[in-house]
Amino acid sequence: MFNLLMFLAGSRSDGSYNEGDPTYLFNTPIHLYAVCILIGVLIALIVGLHEAKKLGVASDDIYLGLIIVLPLAIIGARLWYVIFNVDQFPDFLAVLGFQDGKFTGLSGLGIQGGIIVAIIAVFIFCKVKKISFLKVMDIVAPGFLIGQICGRWGNFFNHELYGPAIANSVFLKNIPFLGDMMFIEGAYRHPVFLYESVLNLIGLALMLVARRKAKFLKTGDLVGYYLCYYGMVRIFTESLRLNSGTGEPLMLGPIPVSIATSILFIILGVAYLLLKRFLPKMIKVNENSNKVVKELANIPQDGYIDLVNTVKKNKFDTIIFDNDGTIMDTRLLIDRSFIHTFEKFRPGLKITDEDLDSFFGPTLYDTFKRYGESEEEINQMIKYYREFNEPNHDILAKPFPGAKELLKSLHKKGYKVAIVSSKKNKLLEHGLEHFGLMQYIDLVVGADDVTNHKPAPDGILLVKEKLNSNNILYVGDTKSDIDTAKNAHVKSVGCLYIKHPEIMLDAKPDYVISNLLELLKVLGE
Repeated sequence: MFNLLMFLAGSRSDGSYNEGDPTYLFNTPIHLYAVCILIGVLIALIVGLHEAKKLGVASDDIYLGLIIVLPLAIIGARLWYVIFNVDQFPDFLAVLGFQDGKFTGLSGLGIQGGIIVAIIAVFIFCKVKKISFLKVMDIVAPGFLIGQICGRWGNFFNHELYGPAIANSVFLKNIPFLGDMMFIEGAYRHPVFLYESVLNLIGLALMLVARRKAKFLKTGDLVGYYLCYYGMVRIFTESLRLNSGTGEPLMLGPIPVSIATSILFIILGVAYLLLKRFLPKMIKVNENSNKVVKELANIPQDGYIDLVNTVKKNKFDTIIFDNDGTIMDTRLLIDRSFIHTFEKFRPGLKITDEDLDSFFGPTLYDTFKRYGESEEEINQMIKYYREFNEPNHDILAKPFPGAKELLKSLHKKGYKVAIVSSKKNKLLEHGLEHFGLMQYIDLVVGADDVTNHKPAPDGILLVKEKLNSNNILYVGDTKSDIDTAKNAHVKSVGCLYIKHPEIMLDAKPDYVISNLLELLKVLGE
């Protein structure tokens, strides 16, 4: 990512080329313009991830979106400049930043082009990923301002984005560093870069306050407010810059493109906010209406604060896992333990795959009760089973792929994590310790802790009591697990990485996952 942003080295937003005067670190040139942009991207990412969690958007989607959209935005910014200054580029290599066969940096970028391409790219990304475009734009809009706040300081280091000479420059020249950098062409100049950076900071503060306090704010409104606000700021700062004597590199005939685009941004922002509110009420939908009409008629008008509160209310604070078949891959161990037991007690009995499948979920007592002739024999079968199972546990059992990473991530993100299993506590806890999972688990409930086992809700209710849980999500791999969650009146996740996933689908869990790490998406992480 840094290498990509270093493409910005030597670039001026006003289009004139700057040889750079790079700072050197370990004999490596570091262009401060690129560093400022990189800082802006990182801060925007941090702020975006924080808000995404509140809106129920997965962090993985934010990371992937950034990787895809950022390069496209840079390309858009470059093309925007090139389109209005074609005469400056004798060939395609010059467009890519090469002069005389050597890469010298991008000699012009237009931020408006970057914004336009970024919005289009986000829209397509959301369509493909089936994510709410309005939610994502509420996350992205503050990031635009953050990038511009930091990027303007890159203009400062490049000695650009300044205004006309200041008549009374006593105050400016006495400001260390700033005054020296703004002494350009024999005069102290208005620090337009600073004006825009500060105005964008004020806009960012208003945006962040509005999404927590303003009841009139609807989902997706922030991008409209951004277009209006930034358009007004840019008209002010560009008017100053045009009086600096540097001229306007991006021209649309006699009109400065930056001014024209800023006015267009304001018009688009106002139109977007109005149409978003009133267009759905104006469209009449019937069964013959096409998909586009139906989508336009159903643009969400949820209050931003209401949406955040809804996500918060529905957010799970405790994740409970079944152990065998969910966190731990014990299928081989359990199958061999049952086969070993039946070879002694029922040597003539043919154990089918369907029989082995049915042994998952119930307690050992409930399983052997189907075959034992007396209470004494049932207990003997259980004892014999454990005499094989326990010594072979560490050899034949293993965590499912992603188990440790998932538990570690949940623990780090502040979720309470518990295990509810029909297995005896001693072996259950041993397995979790042996494979390094216990350190991420807050509570283990085994067969020794409850009287009524799955599908009775006792284990889940015990976790709820001991961990003071408000909203629980239970993850399991059998129908019995899903029934347990329903009996406890909590949401359930069914694992589809089992031998017969159709059984899990028939159980109708609230969510399904094909691998453990997909649970993070269910949680909006």
